[in-house]
Amino acid sequence: MKKIIVILLLCIPALNGIMAAENMKKVYISQIIQHPALDVTVRGIIDGLRENGYIKNKNVDIRIESAQANAALASQIAAKFVNSKPDVVVGVGTVTAQSFLRYVYKNKAKLVFSSITDPVQAGFVDSLLETNYSVSGVSNFIELKPQLELFQKIQPNLKTLGVLYNPGESNSLSINKHLESICPKFGIKLILQSANKTADIPQAATKLANAVDAIFVGNDNTALAALQSIIAIANRVKIPVYVSDTDSVEAGALAALGPNQYQVGLQTGSIVAHILNGKETNAIPIKFVNKTELYLNNNAAAILDIKFPDKILNQASKIIK
Repeated sequence: MKKIIVILLLCIPALNGIMAAENMKKVYISQIIQHPALDVTVRGIIDGLRENGYIKNKNVDIRIESAQANAALASQIAAKFVNSKPDVVVGVGTVTAQSFLRYVYKNKAKLVFSSITDPVQAGFVDSLLETNYSVSGVSNFIELKPQLELFQKIQPNLKTLGVLYNPGESNSLSINKHLESICPKFGIKLILQSANKTADIPQAATKLANAVDAIFVGNDNTALAALQSIIAIANRVKIPVYVSDTDSVEAGALAALGPNQYQVGLQTGSIVAHILNGKETNAIPIKFVNKTELYLNNNAAAILDIKFPDKILNQASKIIK
């Protein structure tokens, strides 16, 4: 009898471990590429889950992989993740999120997207009000008009604005379409320059920098991943680089009026938690950023011999010095 009791006692920890593993939720995150904006978004997702009671390695298994800006790799990651039967997959960036859609349509995955500029154009939902599939998420789109107003307040003689973008990113195509419609209202000529991969950015940026008064990098992940190269090229010809990603201002961009990407991550994590708690994915409406923030870079301004107006300085959420 004593031997049997000892064996049972020895088995209890192992049984507890098996039960804990069975009860652990699985949240797998695919990130299109590593750069400051998306890195902080992922951190926000993890923190958002924790705020809602889901703690990494305690009651939720969180796996994160980067597709390194490669669509084929994003598809491979999606297939691998779905085969592991996670409770929720998260696509951070348009291309990675799109790689899960084929599985969503077959009811093999519940998808939450994050940092998607235009969820309708990207094919995630038919309408911002509802979706027929297991998809929800957070868009990082902000109005472009206030951004152009900011650029002209900083740079009153701004007449030509260059945009670097990857034509394979639907988020960038959406922004370009908006810019094409509103730039003429500001008396700004828009010049678009494509680059299919980060290796193409230096040549594209050099060509663009010699033809414009300023460069704007929106939510294009390919351009953001090579932002320091773009800034170095722009600095040589004394033109500013504006971004809509506030986290990229510390990398040397002149200014950004954009979303707080950490908050985007927190909102995403909250949606994932609701799904883990049993809420139907398609019953959760698409979320948008709560507010915009203004970041300015005094170091970049000094390099470019630009002085920020006092009114702009007073409105800044953060000034890099």
